[in-house]
Amino acid sequence: MSPNPLKQTDKFTPISTIITKEFLQNALKMEAKGGSVPEIVTHFATLGTQPGDNYMSVIYSVDVDLSDGTKRYLLIKCYPSHPARQEFTNKMNMFFKECEVYSKWIPALTRIKSEVFGFDKEEAVKLPYAKFVHGECIDFQSEEGKLRKSGPISSLDNYIIMEDLRKTHGFRMTNRLEPLDLDHMRLIIEALSKVHAMSWAYRHHVESDITEKFPCLVTNVSREDFAAWDNVILASLEQAKGIFDKEFGPKNDYSSALDKFAGMVGRVSEMFTGERTAAGWAKLMRVIEPDPNKFGKDADNPEPWRIICHGDCWSNNMLFRYDQDTGKPLEVVLVDLQAPQETCVVNDLEYVFHVCTTLALRRSHLDDLLQLYHDTFNDICTKFRTPTLPGFCMDSLRFRFHRAKLFGYYMALMGLPIMLNEGEVRNMEDLEEWKDITDAFIEICADTAGTNRLVKERLIETTKGMIEDGVF
Repeated sequence: MSPNPLKQTDKFTPISTIITKEFLQNALKMEAKGGSVPEIVTHFATLGTQPGDNYMSVIYSVDVDLSDGTKRYLLIKCYPSHPARQEFTNKMNMFFKECEVYSKWIPALTRIKSEVFGFDKEEAVKLPYAKFVHGECIDFQSEEGKLRKSGPISSLDNYIIMEDLRKTHGFRMTNRLEPLDLDHMRLIIEALSKVHAMSWAYRHHVESDITEKFPCLVTNVSREDFAAWDNVILASLEQAKGIFDKEFGPKNDYSSALDKFAGMVGRVSEMFTGERTAAGWAKLMRVIEPDPNKFGKDADNPEPWRIICHGDCWSNNMLFRYDQDTGKPLEVVLVDLQAPQETCVVNDLEYVFHVCTTLALRRSHLDDLLQLYHDTFNDICTKFRTPTLPGFCMDSLRFRFHRAKLFGYYMALMGLPIMLNEGEVRNMEDLEEWKDITDAFIEICADTAGTNRLVKERLIETTKGMIEDGVF
């Protein structure tokens, strides 16, 4: 591997010598696309996140003073330097995907508002994304990119620059240790519905085969490449069984549910690979047959709801703007766009509900929030003169959401032990060079097993909900 030019712990390499004035000036020139750009007078760069906030990149926050008296606040997301992190991001092509999503897919969605429908800014639907400045990333799935893997790659060979909304508009992350409340969830559900509906409108009015036109929205990871992550889930599953056996005694219903789920892990994880077509996703979810008296029934048209989803929808991948007086969240922005892909709409919904909310909130407000998703989606379709999804109604949405709870449970087992780690979170760039990334996550799960009250409570209540709903 190449020497580490961005190693966060290297006290002999000041950040200012890495994020240079020349580098930033070039990025601003690229953003201007030939227009005039003020000269940078001074800039100051610091680490932009804390350990535990981000696992697959190194992030810097940069304040820039310009010659015209204005300031720019930038966030720079860089390629990691640890070999195992690099290998994983290369296989997933994460940086190239995110750069393409910001530079091509989101602008395409934005353009149809004016070019296809003639909406002005006041009429248009605001997409919940940060302003993209510039980025340059290697496509590791191209022939040239495959050749680059054998040579030195620096962190600035893969970078994405965005506006730092924390400094420009006061956005911030929530506390990852706290579940999202109803006010936060309303904003998230509305945002996801807008993003999903806009991609559906794009398919209807511009291009039916979105992934053909935007290959960045295809997941090309093989089943073999992803198989190692089954070990993370199975390790988390064993840790959860230890919690349940200690809490409820041997041969309890909770551990029995985990035993049943263990036999399904391989099939569920296929949803993260290149085999994860919308049709395959729907077929997999048919292992659960919901009670129609409790969860409604599917529409006569069983066609999968193919939508471009966020794909990694948990609280650390969202920023919120709050009312300064009341503290109430007013707006949400979706970030970390390294996993968008075509799949069923309930993918994002399962993820955020089961990883980021409590069973009590789901019991009290799930139907209302699904209704909000349904109504917002249809409102966008009406605005953009687009027929809604085939068979899209509340009965079908509730039915398909319940049928997909295996995916929500998978993400809860994967995410909760990592997300709710209360101890000192290890900097992933400081891992031993030989350490495999999946082994590192297994160790995180082991560190929280049985000793973390938050993990214990959330795993118990999530499994309780699955048992009560007839998933296991």
